[in-house]
Amino acid sequence: MNTKTLDTKALKETHEDVPPDYYDDGLKRSLIQRVWHRRRFRWISGLVSEVDGRVLDIGCDGATLTAVVAEKSGAKSVVGIDIAKESVAYSKEKHPEFQLAVGHAEELPFRDAAFDMVFCSEVLEHVEHPERLLSEIKRCMTADGYCIVEVPTESWYFKVAWALWTRLGRGRAWRHAHAVDFGGDLLDRMLNEAGFRVLQRSTFLGMLHAVKIAPA
Repeated sequence: MNTKTLDTKALKETHEDVPPDYYDDGLKRSLIQRVWHRRRFRWISGLVSEVDGRVLDIGCDGATLTAVVAEKSGAKSVVGIDIAKESVAYSKEKHPEFQLAVGHAEELPFRDAAFDMVFCSEVLEHVEHPERLLSEIKRCMTADGYCIVEVPTESWYFKVAWALWTRLGRGRAWRHAHAVDFGGDLLDRMLNEAGFRVLQRSTFLGMLHAVKIAPA
C-alpha cells in the first residue's frame, strides 16, 4: 500500500483546515467547481438505488452531497458522520432533518447492521487505515444492504490536476489531505479482503472511480 506518513491527529488537523462551507461556497463563486461538482453529483447519484431504511454518509463534511444521496435513495432517515466539528455544526444548521455527529471513520459509533445503505465518497484516501474503515462499513451494513465507495483514479491526469488545484487558490486547503494512493488494483484487493463483492463500477472523466458493493 502506498501511504504517506500522516497519523490520525495530522489528518484531523488537515481536514479542519478546510472551511465547512468549502463546497457550497465553491458552487456559488467558481464556475470550474460549479460545473465539476454538479456533473460529479449527477454521476455518483446514478449509482444510488432506493432503500427502505437508514442511510449513513461517512465523511459528510458540509452535507452537500449527503442531501443528493438522501433525495435519490428515498431513505427514511439519514445519518452523517465527520471528523471535523466545524463541518458537523455547519451541516446541522443546513439540514436539521439529518442526524449528524462527530466521529472517526475507522471506529464508527453505530450498532451492527444499522444501515441499509452506506455512502463513502472520497474518504478512503484520507484515512490512515482504510482497511479498518471497510471492515467497519461491513459491520454496520445489513446483510442485503449496499455501499457506494468513491476514490481518485490516481491517473496521471488526476495527479496533474490535483497538484495544480492544491497549489492555487482555494484548493490549497487540501494540499496534505491524501494519505493513501489508490492506484492500480489496491481498492479491489481491499474490497475482496474485507468480504465485499462488486455490483457496479463507474469512472468519472478518468479522474474518480466509484464502486457499488455488497457483502459477499
